[in-house]
Amino acid sequence: MKILRKICSAVLCAAVALFMVCSFAEGREKAGALSLQWESVPTDTVAVSDMLEGLTARSAVVTEMTTGRVLFEKEPQEQCECGHYAKLMVLLLTAEKIDCGELSMSDMAVVSEYANSQQGSQIWLDKGEKISVEELVKSVSIGNANDGCAALAEKVAGSYEEAVKLMNSRAKLLGMKDTFYTDCTGMGEGNVTTAFDTALLCSEVAKYKNLTPYLTCWLDNVRDGKAELVNLNRLVRTYKGITGMKAWGGEKAGSCIAATAAKGDMSVCVVLNGCGSQEDMNAEAKKLLELAFDTYELYTPELPDDMVKETVVCGGEELSVKLAADGLYPIVIPRGTYRMVECSFTAADRLDAPVKKGDTVGKIEYTMGGEVILSGKIVACKDVKKMNFLCGIKKLVYNLLSM
Repeated sequence: MKILRKICSAVLCAAVALFMVCSFAEGREKAGALSLQWESVPTDTVAVSDMLEGLTARSAVVTEMTTGRVLFEKEPQEQCECGHYAKLMVLLLTAEKIDCGELSMSDMAVVSEYANSQQGSQIWLDKGEKISVEELVKSVSIGNANDGCAALAEKVAGSYEEAVKLMNSRAKLLGMKDTFYTDCTGMGEGNVTTAFDTALLCSEVAKYKNLTPYLTCWLDNVRDGKAELVNLNRLVRTYKGITGMKAWGGEKAGSCIAATAAKGDMSVCVVLNGCGSQEDMNAEAKKLLELAFDTYELYTPELPDDMVKETVVCGGEELSVKLAADGLYPIVIPRGTYRMVECSFTAADRLDAPVKKGDTVGKIEYTMGGEVILSGKIVACKDVKKMNFLCGIKKLVYNLLSM
């Protein structure tokens, strides 16, 4: 019996060894079949002219919000009065609180003495008055109300002082390096920002679609019709595709506007500070929006049909592993040049087990005119363990039973 068991063990070990050798051989044979190439076809280029000539604005920036790319700029880092732009930060903090469930539009705020004391643009709130978060959001989005903004900030943060701390902290996280808030309304001394920082803020606010109806509303009222709201951003009724944000003006600041719009897959933000007049501001904002959409488009990387989708695993519990592209995202390119985009990739024709999910096994590149405009990795989609003796036995038995 002992001799018989030894013979059986020897035969079984030999079979497993033969099976594993065959697996390696099959892997190498399959590897040759999975090695592919990608060919690209060149096309014409499109020139982009300087679109900022003749602006009355002292500083300006135009960005594509999905990617964060700056399309046009003129003194984008020049510091200026923050003004009503600060209210966009209060709206952002409000939207974030609502999004995480800590606040709702139906919640009621009690007007403080501080909110009641605000001057300038207001909805004439009384001390101790109760008003909903939604009405406060309306008053800030549409009417630039200072008292409504103070009441909303206190509701969100618990106090005026804490609100200012949160505003500056959030600005820092967004990379708004040249922005500083001294109060929540933005109307006091020492509130400063830049066109570039404002564009960063607008891009973040735009993510909260529940704010869009308020930011694009032309006329409304609050407090049972006691206070009428009129949006200073005239583009909400004159520009198709507008999605927000805010316009205002001051004696020193001039006419200022931050406007966002969407067309197709592309979302654009225009910030103009220090325009000569409201008419100049609106005309220049429209011009820059149109030029951005006419000049650029958003390109979403497409994977070539013959990209390696699978590669062989030698000595693994599985013979192959599926592959996928990682690290790719939409990019901005000159309009009409998508045919110039060329794609190339390299991927290992075989891998040795073990393989871990996310392991880099190749790279993929997109170029235009010989310049790399986007690159990513080709990665393994799952773990593949190294084959052991027990796994070999199971596979052998399975194959024998399947015959």
